[in-house]
Amino acid sequence: MYDILKDVIFQKAQLKNYNSSENSFYLKEQNEAICKRVDLLHFESEQTTFGFELDSKHIKYRGIHKISPYFENGKGFDKGNDGIIFTTIKKKEYIFICELKDGAKGFVTQFKSSLCFIEYLKAIPQTYYNYNTDDFIVKYIVFSKKGKSYKDSKGKFITTKQDGIEFYHLPCSQTKYYITSFI
Repeated sequence: MYDILKDVIFQKAQLKNYNSSENSFYLKEQNEAICKRVDLLHFESEQTTFGFELDSKHIKYRGIHKISPYFENGKGFDKGNDGIIFTTIKKKEYIFICELKDGAKGFVTQFKSSLCFIEYLKAIPQTYYNYNTDDFIVKYIVFSKKGKSYKDSKGKFITTKQDGIEFYHLPCSQTKYYITSFI
């Protein structure tokens, strides 16, 4: 699956942010951002982890960043997230849709738009490569200055639900998180 994604996703959108010495993957924002970088730790391997940015500034249509030239501007369908990470953890396949956000608004629309794109993307391995993508588990994570690190009795982060999307909203002031805390 991961080789398929590397072959399908445009090279300039792929994130080469895997640190094999820590089995970690980092997300990074522009220099002027308040939430600059978050490291996600304890992935199982680089071979079973692939990430790309759906809001890549390198991909534009007529000078405008767009997921697809088929969408009308201003409708919100072209919003993408900072990191889409496909990975396998404990023999289960996950997709982590991640956002670094300075403010506390707008990310739910981005999550929805990214999910639509991912559903289309999941159809490619199924249709062309006969690879079943039905069992992928999607998790949404936003890191912002307004996030809170609430955990349950088992040490797992507690989710928030807004407009039909259940997500983790964590502070970007903490810069390292264990990916297994979200499963």
